[in-house]
Amino acid sequence: MRAALTPVLLAALLMLPACGGGGGASLPTKPSVAGPLVQGSKGVWIFRPAGRPKRLVIFFHGQGGPVEATPANHRAWIDHLVNRGAAVVYPRYEEDNSAAVLDPAVAGIRTASERLGLKGRVPVLALGYSRGAALAVEYAAVSPRKEVPVPDAIESVNPVPYGEQARIVDLRPLRPSTVMAVLISDRDPHAVDGSTLLLHRLRDSGFPGEQIRLNVAKSHGSFVADHLAPLSALPAARAAYWQPTDALLAGLHG
Repeated sequence: MRAALTPVLLAALLMLPACGGGGGASLPTKPSVAGPLVQGSKGVWIFRPAGRPKRLVIFFHGQGGPVEATPANHRAWIDHLVNRGAAVVYPRYEEDNSAAVLDPAVAGIRTASERLGLKGRVPVLALGYSRGAALAVEYAAVSPRKEVPVPDAIESVNPVPYGEQARIVDLRPLRPSTVMAVLISDRDPHAVDGSTLLLHRLRDSGFPGEQIRLNVAKSHGSFVADHLAPLSALPAARAAYWQPTDALLAGLHG
């Protein structure tokens, strides 16, 4: 159903007033969005809250073609994060299910970081879903040497083992102080294999196990916690996925 979104409907879903430029611009008085900045796989969207951002969230989407490579499927969650004071960066990073996505993601995040021009220390969360859940971890590993925002915490939601599929990314540079939260859904057919293999990658890299938090989103009543459940904005989905993220963000301090 989501793949059938028309270009007109997609444009309507994404339409908001464009935000201002870098750190020298006045602070916005209401939430705003700019993007896509740069076309193609290096494109990126920036969502800004009213006032000065309290957090920076880098949102890595799943593998799903042209619609998933826009914020449309995740817009409700992004708006929730923005309304709670976070600036959200959404890198496109792929076109046509590309294998090599890490470098385009880094390029888009660099563009957004320069445009945001955040001053001072702002806590950073890398939030990823499905393929993006693994890509968020891989991004955190390369971010210090790429001179882009380094995550203080990572939340991997319904992860697959690898985000970058053109090569295996070395996770050893991950900062051992990074908070690593893995959130899986109990009806996700990929949950066991995806999370287990990703956790094995972390273990083999020497990442400290005590920094890893494993949580399970549980099905109940009419709510089915499957692989696509994080795309929902229904109350049960918000409780299962948004609330743990809010708690994680609340624990990050600049």
